[in-house]
Amino acid sequence: MSQDTREASLTWRVTPDLMCVLDLEGRFVALNPSWSAALGWTRAEMLGAAYTKFLHPDDIERSEEAFAQAVHGDPVLRLENRYRTSTGDYRWLSWVAVPEGDRLVCTVRDVTDHKARAEIIEDQQVEADLREQFLAILGHDLRNPVAAMTSGLSVLERRIDDEKLMDVVRQMRLSADRASELIDNMMDFARVRLGDGIGLNQVETNGLNDSIAQVVHEVALVNPEFRFETELDLDETVRCDVSRLTEVVSNLLGNAVTHGSADEPVRVAAKVDGERLRISVCNAGPPIPEETREMLFQPFFRAQVRSSQQGLGLGLYISNEIAKAHGGWLEVASDESETRFTINIPA
Repeated sequence: MSQDTREASLTWRVTPDLMCVLDLEGRFVALNPSWSAALGWTRAEMLGAAYTKFLHPDDIERSEEAFAQAVHGDPVLRLENRYRTSTGDYRWLSWVAVPEGDRLVCTVRDVTDHKARAEIIEDQQVEADLREQFLAILGHDLRNPVAAMTSGLSVLERRIDDEKLMDVVRQMRLSADRASELIDNMMDFARVRLGDGIGLNQVETNGLNDSIAQVVHEVALVNPEFRFETELDLDETVRCDVSRLTEVVSNLLGNAVTHGSADEPVRVAAKVDGERLRISVCNAGPPIPEETREMLFQPFFRAQVRSSQQGLGLGLYISNEIAKAHGGWLEVASDESETRFTINIPA
């Protein structure tokens, strides 16, 4: 046996690719060991059998067309079909068939895993397209009508003199603001869960004290039964997304007045400690149970829902994602004396 023949024989035996020889009737006359490894059939079960015996019924017609092409002397450089295994499953095979005298010499590759990966990529693309459509619906079809309603209410607030009617307009304004907040929360949730993450616009600022104080003032106006105390010590310039941080403060204050007690003031503190910015919101009231604390930052989680409580249960989840986007975290400590949420981010 020549060196070339020995090497060819070795390749035939050890290659992971499937190799075979078909006669002009389409019967297997030679197969390498990889066929048994791929399909589970023994060499004896396949030798002499027609290639169509193992084909998926839906692939027979185009496989026969390719076989006829090769029989007439034209190589088949790519044909994909499904072959039945000994267990009844199907594997995708990719064929190259070259006519050689009264035989067809074929090399075949199992592309089942490649097909599966391609399907995953295609599914991911479909999900990405759905994401864009979903965000477009929220951003346009919902946000724009709410914005138009809010603008109309602003006009009414300037022109109505009747105090009873003004109370109705104020309630409508609160509802419109709440609808806008829900839309924003859903958009943030969609971005995070679908891979885009919370977007930030970080700038150097020394006005964070005023921004936090304004949020506290706004929450106090709509919750007159609560007292609020602030200890804002942010004389340094910090780098952050001011709008996003005030969103966190607003969420935490809303949580405090929803679950806390009005017997003690809600306290808001902010300071730079070393290279970290810490903003905390504290309230009195029953402590948060340990098992509940473990779930607080999960989306749609709401503990001890009250009949008057509104929202989707996304506030703490989004606040935590904002903290993480800043390179920090949101933490909670709760006992009989107080419940304290603290956002801790690089300054």
